[in-house]
Amino acid sequence: MNPPKSLRGILLLFVGLSGIFLASAIVLSARQAESRKTIQSLRKTVETLNDRLSSHRDDMAKADFYRFQENVYRLHSPEFARIADSVFTLSSKHGFSPYLIMAIIYVESRFDRRAVSRVGACGLMQVNYPVWKNALNIDRNKLFQIDYNIELGLTILKGYLLETRGDIVKALILYNNGYNYAGNNYHEKVLASRYCQHANIG
Repeated sequence: MNPPKSLRGILLLFVGLSGIFLASAIVLSARQAESRKTIQSLRKTVETLNDRLSSHRDDMAKADFYRFQENVYRLHSPEFARIADSVFTLSSKHGFSPYLIMAIIYVESRFDRRAVSRVGACGLMQVNYPVWKNALNIDRNKLFQIDYNIELGLTILKGYLLETRGDIVKALILYNNGYNYAGNNYHEKVLASRYCQHANIG
């Protein structure tokens, strides 16, 4: 027995509406899943940005601290700061570690740019004026200037390093004693200094 036409129409309408509702539910579920993925992605992005911001803040704080340290150091010891600046620039020019040159100056003069030894060695790097005045055409009036004295000392040391084919120990011995080796432990003092130890030299 066939159902009346009106009932068939209602059934078809019901089936059609069910299909629409089902399709809508599927679309809505897909959109919700996509939204959840988008939200998760946004959360990860926000977390990454927060981590980067935190790291940036830490870097900024460190930079501020180092700047403060440098300023205090320069205010407290302006001449020492000048020496360090000169050593950094000139040692790079001559191919030396600045830590090695700081160690030499420490052993030679204890950073006293006016130091004069009993044999006439002068300034920070104790340049022996009587020995080198002609070879390096030294201007005696500039001998105690920071840059000038360090430049002379590095020129002498570089010459000895070339002569010894890169042997820094022999070069240091020659720098201190010339060719009259005194058998002292000068090179050991230089290499054992806190500056060389810090840079793992020697």
